[in-house]
Amino acid sequence: MIEKPLIIVSLVTSFFGFSAENYNQKIADFYNRDSYSKAEAESIGPAPPELQNLPIVSSATKPAINAKFYALIDYETGAALIEKKSTEKTPIASTTKIMTAIVALENYNLDDVVTISEKAAYQPGADAYLRVGEKITVSELLHCMLIKSGNDSAYALAEFMDKSDIPTIESFVDKMNIKAEEFGLSNSNFRDPAGLDVSGYSTAADMAQITRYALQNATFRKIVSTSDYVATSVDKTAYHQLHNSNRLVAEYQYPGAIGVKTGFMPEASHSLVGAATRNGHTLIAAVYYTYADTATASADETKKLLDWGFEYTKWDD
Repeated sequence: MIEKPLIIVSLVTSFFGFSAENYNQKIADFYNRDSYSKAEAESIGPAPPELQNLPIVSSATKPAINAKFYALIDYETGAALIEKKSTEKTPIASTTKIMTAIVALENYNLDDVVTISEKAAYQPGADAYLRVGEKITVSELLHCMLIKSGNDSAYALAEFMDKSDIPTIESFVDKMNIKAEEFGLSNSNFRDPAGLDVSGYSTAADMAQITRYALQNATFRKIVSTSDYVATSVDKTAYHQLHNSNRLVAEYQYPGAIGVKTGFMPEASHSLVGAATRNGHTLIAAVYYTYADTATASADETKKLLDWGFEYTKWDD
């Protein structure tokens, strides 16, 4: 279970939504530009007290991120550091599984045993090769879903909430949307636990904040930072070799990488919500709809965004 949750607010509100309206408008105009002069920066004046403990971005130029939507936030405060069209709705593909993991972690025990249905086992797309009738724990399914991006695993977790003879995913998906409402995220709507339904949507801003919440859970954080894992059935007759689809923790071994979740669908290109920690500070980057249609595109752009954030963000330590 996730205890003492951080307050979840929209990415724009967390940075611009304080009471000092004139100051906020200046800041909003300031950051929506590609560059600014030192004189312009100085003309804004000192921040009001409620903004003074937020991290400060010192760069005069936005990073060159080859993606349609992105958001970079500070984990501790939730403050937006830089963004591009971060509140515009987009299909989010397998990054949906971040919310799936939250709902599973808050409603199941890790040692609960799930029996894999035919419907779950034969979901299209990425899978962990679960077998019909296989019995496997919630913990192992979370590994299959978050490391290998198994659609079969996501559906198995969702069906487990429905105790009928022919389980469906509806009650689980309802909880995903209820959770989004609790967070105050009005630009997110989940339609299935795997992100296969193109009519489901969210935003880079919302997914960054959802990930901020998920990272408070030690189990989630440990799983998404795992490069390789072997998941096993309860009776030890089935073994599932898992290699992390997130290159930040796999091939790239990005310094301080926590990992999190990749996504791909033809309608939304490649995406990744990634996080990393350096010098005691954690950044979360949500990159959606990369313009390059290559397997490494989302990791490459997320890496650039995180690099920029760590180089140009100053914390008042």
